[in-house]
Amino acid sequence: MGGIFGFLRSFGAEKLGKVGDGITQKIVSWDPETASQAEIEEMIRELDKITTEAGKARADYDRERAEAESAQKNYDKFLSAAELLNKRLEEAQTSGDHSKAQELSNSLNKLLAELESMKPNVEKEFQDSEEAKSYYEELKELAEVTADKVKKAKDMLEKGRRDMQRAELERQRSQVKAEKAQKMAGLKNDTNSLGVALAAMNRQADEARAAAAGSEMKAKLLSTEREGQDDNIKAALAEVTGSSETKNLSLSDRLANLKNK
Repeated sequence: MGGIFGFLRSFGAEKLGKVGDGITQKIVSWDPETASQAEIEEMIRELDKITTEAGKARADYDRERAEAESAQKNYDKFLSAAELLNKRLEEAQTSGDHSKAQELSNSLNKLLAELESMKPNVEKEFQDSEEAKSYYEELKELAEVTADKVKKAKDMLEKGRRDMQRAELERQRSQVKAEKAQKMAGLKNDTNSLGVALAAMNRQADEARAAAAGSEMKAKLLSTEREGQDDNIKAALAEVTGSSETKNLSLSDRLANLKNK
């Protein structure tokens, strides 16, 4: 991360514009383990800016490299021409052709002067190419760091959500268990209540049977009729109570009975 801070601060911040060193520090200090959904979305927007800028930086680097390579090829071509002129100059001097040697000397001098002016420009092209390359690589690394942190933050957030869901499921299971326990307790109470009701009904039945037995006993006490009585007892009872059947009385007896009452 030291390379990112160093290069972006010295070279990239001006080109990077809105992304800048502040965003770099923000990304480096950002903790994905405690990130919220809003922070993740904000960091994704920053990642979009960085990757967009990285795409531009890659295009700039490709162009700068092509220009540097082209300048180097052109310089090498002129250098080869200068070497050829120098060789011919030496040949002319060796052969004693002073006129030719002077002509070649003048041409070589011009070419060397041109090469001397070209060399700093070629070096500058390569320096620009290297800076563009470093800038692109720094942005690429920054994008990778950001992407990794965003991915980790998403994973942590998803893990948190899964933990919450599991906790909620556990809560629901516990609630269901509690409700079942309550229902079982309710069933037990219902059973107890049924036993109480059954006992009450039994008491009522006993009381009804007792009342029936009492009524039957009362009826027997008030009645002159008894089961198993023979005809002689019945006749004697009828005679002493005066409740014999009227069909056995004469008309005069019945009239006398009415008068006595």
